[in-house]
Amino acid sequence: MIKHLWTLALTLSILAPLGAQDDLKDTGPVSLIIQYRCYPSHRNQLRQAMLDRGLAQFEDWKNHGILADYQMLFSRYVHTGSWDMLALLHFRKYEDVVRWKNVERRNAAGLPADSADWLTMVESYPADLVRQKVPQPVPDHPVYLVIPYTVPAPVPAYLQFVDGYECPQLDAWAAEGILSGYGFYMQRYTAARPWDSLLVLEFKDDVSLGARDRVAAKVRQSLEYSESWQQLAGTERDTRAEQAAVVADDLARER
Repeated sequence: MIKHLWTLALTLSILAPLGAQDDLKDTGPVSLIIQYRCYPSHRNQLRQAMLDRGLAQFEDWKNHGILADYQMLFSRYVHTGSWDMLALLHFRKYEDVVRWKNVERRNAAGLPADSADWLTMVESYPADLVRQKVPQPVPDHPVYLVIPYTVPAPVPAYLQFVDGYECPQLDAWAAEGILSGYGFYMQRYTAARPWDSLLVLEFKDDVSLGARDRVAAKVRQSLEYSESWQQLAGTERDTRAEQAAVVADDLARER
């Protein structure tokens, strides 16, 4: 069984999220996010190919030290304007990211060779994992909500917004028992790209995802007493704009 994404910070200190004052440009990005789109008629074939052969390939690259860890999410619903499969790849150091080019030469986007013909689009985003919450214990039946954002604000201002506005809400969701983990990514090369930041939310189960709106309203009401949170809430529209979210499952749990 593939190690769960959110256990990374417990076992791999190299994947610890960046702090509020860390400079994202101190090194090259050590995460890679790959979005795959296919024809609706090929979704089941793509899923089965990954279960039969694709995940084993990623596990082999991990065992050989090319990857530190990875997670493969598959969207629940057909939506031609978004991805069908999402790979979250993590490397120990930037030199390992450079080694990934050798994988790409043999297996484009890390896919089994026969799977590439089913795809209509592949988009790759070198990224930084800037914030993360690790669940303890790992849930048995998690469900994921992946939300991209465009960020017109400077990176330091956005990270302050995440720390002071977003994380207090998400931590409160976790305290309410519906959210088990989350990760904020920022892609490094933003020009002409459809998103700047990606939020991956891990809910404990489907019932927890269904309770999201109710819990969110409750948490917002409690945070209204925080002057600093309210100030940041007033900057939300100028700081980031939410794009279409995707509900997804972890392919490794289908094996």
